[in-house]
Amino acid sequence: MSDEGLRALGTIVKARSATLSESQFYCGVLDYFDHWNKIDPRLASHHDVLSTAADVFGHDLVNLATYAHHILHWLDPDHIVHPECVVAVGAMTESFIVSVRSACDAIAGVLAYRASSKSNQAPSSSLRALIDWARDNPSRVNPLIAPILLGESLEWFWELRTLRDYIVHSGAHATIHCNGRQFNLWVSSPKLGWITRRPLLPLLAETLKHMVAFGGQSAHATNELINFPADRLRSRFVEGFYVPALHSLIRVADQYAEPSP
Repeated sequence: MSDEGLRALGTIVKARSATLSESQFYCGVLDYFDHWNKIDPRLASHHDVLSTAADVFGHDLVNLATYAHHILHWLDPDHIVHPECVVAVGAMTESFIVSVRSACDAIAGVLAYRASSKSNQAPSSSLRALIDWARDNPSRVNPLIAPILLGESLEWFWELRTLRDYIVHSGAHATIHCNGRQFNLWVSSPKLGWITRRPLLPLLAETLKHMVAFGGQSAHATNELINFPADRLRSRFVEGFYVPALHSLIRVADQYAEPSP
């Protein structure tokens, strides 16, 4: 398949302009990506860890764009009147939540790379494990990484993790309520009752924005620790057919924020 074909489907590409198009989406984590047969020699020693994390993160972004596209499709006035919309949107919502969780774990791989002065000391398999390690070993956490893992800015992640774990492990479902104009997310647990009842689009958009900001902060700190080349900043984007849906989700979410019944 040609490079153009790959871009159309969705992949990490080198920046061709300083300005993002609607089909491109950026986060600092993506700057680490090099294809295995074209590795920047300045980053060769970091490639196995950081480029892999960027690749996983980029794949998650493409998936998130796909789910967002289909959710917005059913939001159209001509489509939202069909009762099957709630089934499709529920499936896309569950997938969106799981993919954000995966993307957070990819970011954790970036942070863990230089979170400690000793290699392989900080767990890199999941963000939760990395945060727990940092809390248990605050003196071992690099001062540039510590504020990211130990600050108060990760409440969104714990909320997301709770939703994901209820859905994946506890039999809860992303039930979608539709009032004829907007979708609301209703999640309940057989044991705990209602977990959330809220407008769907603002939740997804805010989660996306938090995740991207978290990735950017993580990359910024890691860049300082590895002397990341300045010319590589904003050098990689995710580009693809469904990527405009990420921008659209952020733009329109506040228009569908009426309180859920």
